[in-house]
Amino acid sequence: MTISIRLRRVLAGCLAGAALWCAPSAAVDLAKYPLLVSIVDDLVASEGIERATLERWLGDAEYKQSVIDAITRPAEALPWHRYQSLFINDAQVKGGVTFMKTHAELLERARKQYGVDPYIITAIIGIETRFGTVKGNHRVIDSLTTLSVGYPRRSKFFSKELREYLSLASRNRLDPLATKGSYAGAIGIPQFMPSSYTAYSVDFDGDGVRNLVDNYADAIGSVANYLKTHGWREGEPVVTALGRGGSDKLLDGIVTTGLKPDVEIGKLDARGLDIAPGQANWKVGVVRLEEKQGYDYRVGYHNFFVITTYNRSQNYAMVAYELARDIRESQ
Repeated sequence: MTISIRLRRVLAGCLAGAALWCAPSAAVDLAKYPLLVSIVDDLVASEGIERATLERWLGDAEYKQSVIDAITRPAEALPWHRYQSLFINDAQVKGGVTFMKTHAELLERARKQYGVDPYIITAIIGIETRFGTVKGNHRVIDSLTTLSVGYPRRSKFFSKELREYLSLASRNRLDPLATKGSYAGAIGIPQFMPSSYTAYSVDFDGDGVRNLVDNYADAIGSVANYLKTHGWREGEPVVTALGRGGSDKLLDGIVTTGLKPDVEIGKLDARGLDIAPGQANWKVGVVRLEEKQGYDYRVGYHNFFVITTYNRSQNYAMVAYELARDIRESQ
């Protein structure tokens, strides 16, 4: 008897997560997970949060197999032509135009204060939550608890995020048992992970609260602050097209596979590609995008790679650039 692919995936997910159950969801027994107990101990000792409160919050969390399934097949792993179509379409562009009209004053103030392109801010919010309309349907506490105990490959990262989430909740920033977000535990209009919420969110409307869940002013200011803090350079380019097909041999050996610019423009000039005259020492990335047939090539500048800090994917940064461009051209 052969095992179906779906069943094999479910079994593999249960084994990889070291979970004691294989149901779609189940309440977490705190006593069975020393990692969760250590988070509680740490927060009690370092922040003075009541143990009973933390145990009640984590005791309400549920392990969600759907979260494990989702994180093992991220959209960013799709080939470019499939990934692009998920985020760039007429509805998204129209939504971006409307968003910019609605929040024009906030976006302009963010540009002046942080030097970040309002179109890029808008595109990121459009990709993340369809301009604040789709913020995720997973309880954040379920997602982060599940990934902490059931996803060994990144357990250390997600357990830190879970700790930060509980800390945020204790400071009355969030309702720990009601706040919903992505399968990875990202929160609010701009989908910040809890550590980013703490580090980069700003009170952009001056009401004394940094609210990314439903406050567009704070969301816009926080995206701008995040990009600026990660090195956004005002007025510099993001992407230049190189073309298709014939570039394969021309760019052989210098395609950038990582998330940092690693090719001096002078090397492109030497191959007959006049990218940025007078900037031979600038470092860029040569980005290869998989189309249905063949490849498309682009140059990604410093600001392109700043966008990859928001989501560690060349596909993500490129779709943010393209959506921003299309919104700009549609106004």
